[in-house]
Amino acid sequence: MTARKATAAPAAEYVSVDSLTPWDRNPRNNDSAVAEVAASIKRFGFASPIVARREDGMVIAGHTRLKAARSLGMDIVPVRYLDIDPTEAQLLAIADNKVGEIATWDDAALADILRDLDVGEATEGLGFDAQELDLLINGAEAVSENHDDEDWSDQTVPEAWQVLVECNDEAEQLRVMESLLMDGVKCRALIS
Repeated sequence: MTARKATAAPAAEYVSVDSLTPWDRNPRNNDSAVAEVAASIKRFGFASPIVARREDGMVIAGHTRLKAARSLGMDIVPVRYLDIDPTEAQLLAIADNKVGEIATWDDAALADILRDLDVGEATEGLGFDAQELDLLINGAEAVSENHDDEDWSDQTVPEAWQVLVECNDEAEQLRVMESLLMDGVKCRALIS
């Protein structure tokens, strides 16, 4: 199979949210991401258009962006239409989500960037919660030291706790992640 030829089609056009139909068999569970995506759209605007089939407006990529736009009360959204058959559209939808999981963060480089930008409290729309950013920027030891003397008995329990598991190699990392994912634990790979 060869890559499609580039055409002079616009990168995106603005259309009514009502003209788009989410793929009814979308296997991604994205409801928990809608608020963060909405915060990102609110702060930065649409960085990537929704991708849909021209023939029927079926969303191929961007289901979460569409839900976020609706939650923000947006009437129109940027859409990149593709002339693609239903089977290829579904395969592209799967590929779009899966290939995004392959990339990993260089945590040291990310921490350097975040320190240089001095994000402080301006974390809205970045997709990281305050604990994740604190861990990235200050490291596990600093975060632990900041909380060692605290009495947690009368405080509200946070919504999420994080644990860093160090693995000997990539194969072990994959085994641990697969096990955690099968147990319903939200996790992601970190490489240092």
